[in-house]
Amino acid sequence: MISSLEEDLKKAQKFHGHLCSGIILGVRIARAGLNYLGIEDPSKNKDFIVYVEIDRCLTDAVQSVTGCSLGKRRLKWIDYGKMGACFIDMNTQKGIRIVVNAKKNPSPDQDALSFWGQFTDEQLFKFELVAVNIKKEDLPGKPTNSAMCEICHEKVMDGRVIIKDGKVLCEACANGAYYTAI
Repeated sequence: MISSLEEDLKKAQKFHGHLCSGIILGVRIARAGLNYLGIEDPSKNKDFIVYVEIDRCLTDAVQSVTGCSLGKRRLKWIDYGKMGACFIDMNTQKGIRIVVNAKKNPSPDQDALSFWGQFTDEQLFKFELVAVNIKKEDLPGKPTNSAMCEICHEKVMDGRVIIKDGKVLCEACANGAYYTAI
């Protein structure tokens, strides 16, 4: 790796706002995933995607270390509520899923960095070789297509339209929105 563990921890801490177990574990997961893919400098390699399985501290660490982001379409969030991430080579669509498998956590009075530092990656994580079928619409780059929802008349991109009763609809109009207009 081009950067050291300490440099990655500092960068992730600055990005996230504080150092905690999620940041420490996320940095280590990101470094292990990049290592598996053979990526020494993620800023110079755009041929990988990372799926994160939680919307907590770990994800900020993974984003900070890998340089992948939702806006660049190289970071995908799957809401499993698990402290894990999957690192995929876009050329082969194969990769590795790494999930926290620790049996203990630091007590509130323990230093998290020292606590987690006593374990190897093999002791902390479950490693699983995986393949992911990445749809063309989910790859980085320009939108593949767009359409207008026939109810709200808002633009829907990247194959996210739903055909219902012969109408082109957005998810919100087809199945209900997560928000309520007031």
